[in-house]
Amino acid sequence: MHIFKTPRILTMSRIGSYAVTAWALLLGLLGCGGGGWSGGDPITGISATNFKYGQLANLTLTGNALDNVIKLSSDKCLSVTLGAIESSSMRHATCIVAATGPIEFTVKSNADYTVYSTSLNAPEPVTGINASNLKYGQTAVLTLSGDPQIGSIKVSSDKCTGMTLDAVSSAATRTARCTVTGTGDMKLTVTNTSGGTTFYTQTVSVPEPQVTLVTTLGTVVMELNPTAAPITVKNFLAYVNQSPSFYNGTIFHRVLAGSVAQGGGYTSGFVAKTGQSSPIALEVGKGLSNLQGTIAMARTDVLNSATSQFFFNARDNISYDTLGGGYAVFGKIIAGLDLIIQISNLPATSDRPNTEVVITSATQTQ
Repeated sequence: MHIFKTPRILTMSRIGSYAVTAWALLLGLLGCGGGGWSGGDPITGISATNFKYGQLANLTLTGNALDNVIKLSSDKCLSVTLGAIESSSMRHATCIVAATGPIEFTVKSNADYTVYSTSLNAPEPVTGINASNLKYGQTAVLTLSGDPQIGSIKVSSDKCTGMTLDAVSSAATRTARCTVTGTGDMKLTVTNTSGGTTFYTQTVSVPEPQVTLVTTLGTVVMELNPTAAPITVKNFLAYVNQSPSFYNGTIFHRVLAGSVAQGGGYTSGFVAKTGQSSPIALEVGKGLSNLQGTIAMARTDVLNSATSQFFFNARDNISYDTLGGGYAVFGKIIAGLDLIIQISNLPATSDRPNTEVVITSATQTQ
């Protein structure tokens, strides 16, 4: 005889209880994110020190289960290395910062589930450049501000050569130096060492060079034109910028009545000044003419023979543009034309003025 037992009926409440129990068991086996976590949120924050482009950054991970297996990655911080387990609430890592601006970090479980992500900001290495001594032919000083104390940057310019960058230090700024080779707008660019990434650009203005001659009769200021006569201007400034200036103590040794005042080759008593550099190439036909108030190079009958001597045109001497091959104009007077006219009209014997007018100082003032 068979005894039939009434089957047990599973109520919905029991089904729900089993489901909760099974889900709790699954979570207990897999942990948060399926990675075998213990404790609460595995990662609660990532902070960094030395977080600068090209540098090895030190990362600190904080949380509640850092003794579990995790993987750390970043989109722009390379060679991520996770340190040994220190505790369930702290762990360190390192990486090489390869960009500026926001850099993403992602923490995953050993089952490749993302358990935390954040971004840290790498500052721009340079946010401003203060340029001083911006004088044609001289050494400009560039002061970089921002966060320039890293070894992975270089500075370049379209009109400044021989760029050098000071060594890394603990200062808040960094200094670069270069020789100014052009006038007008000069572009400064900060890149990584390979030049492939540009961090910062700035344009500064370089004025046309000016030279001030102080004489025993007064002062004359001239503006030079290195665009039209680069060889001649470079040569003249080299004499001016000697220390002391080559022209200090020289005299206006030749005058042509109301026409020319020439100097730069003799000292008091009509003694030839030694220390002249090699002659330069003649720069004529450059669009500059021997008009009143201009300055030009004196020379011998040999075309490429100019050294230190120069002359001012006290009146229009256009014939000098081609006479004997021409005379190279390289600037103009912007103050003191009346003085030059006065000197050119001094009484003279065989073109040599009877009164010595001495240049007491020659200075590049711009």
